[in-house]
Amino acid sequence: MTLISHIAGIWQRRPNIMHWAAIGAVALVAVIVVGGTQGRARSAAAAWGTPVRVLIAQSSLGIGVTPGSTQVVAMEVPAHLVPDGALKSSTQLRELARSVPAGGILTMLDVDPAASVSAGRRGIGIDAARHAPDVAPGTAVELLLYADVDPFAPNVAAGEAVRVPAHVLAASAERWFVEIELSHVDAVARASATGIVVPVVVGVNAIP
Repeated sequence: MTLISHIAGIWQRRPNIMHWAAIGAVALVAVIVVGGTQGRARSAAAAWGTPVRVLIAQSSLGIGVTPGSTQVVAMEVPAHLVPDGALKSSTQLRELARSVPAGGILTMLDVDPAASVSAGRRGIGIDAARHAPDVAPGTAVELLLYADVDPFAPNVAAGEAVRVPAHVLAASAERWFVEIELSHVDAVARASATGIVVPVVVGVNAIP
């Protein structure tokens, strides 16, 4: 084969060569684009964390409400925005121990105030006294205990009250759930059963 005929053969095969060169170029661009997308996805995952599916209030929910399917929605939220104890299933829903604003993530503290009791302390429920003030979780109160007193005989001298410091964990118009020192549990329980417990608000402080 002469040199001229050899060159002619290469020229005739040129379309195939150009075709595969074009395919190679497209593949290279695709690899670069996919690699960049995956890199951005990894960066976003590192920044936002793995999405977590949680229950979010569709509207404001008050104390004593048992949320239904129309009042909450399950949504995926970046992990770093999810609070501890976030509810992830409707089977965890119960009567609310505290109010939840619209858009708020429901947590175990909303349905089980005992979950927030500090180590070395005890949570106890008391009936709210008539005309007791409205309080929010974290309110510092003092419990005035009158044991062995008939609450329906107000003219009977009650004697000096025992004063017990406490923090409110949850409250409704009828009942408060408070946190107290272990040493006061028996006194509060006795006054609740046989006498009167009068809560007095002393300040609004965050629970330590």
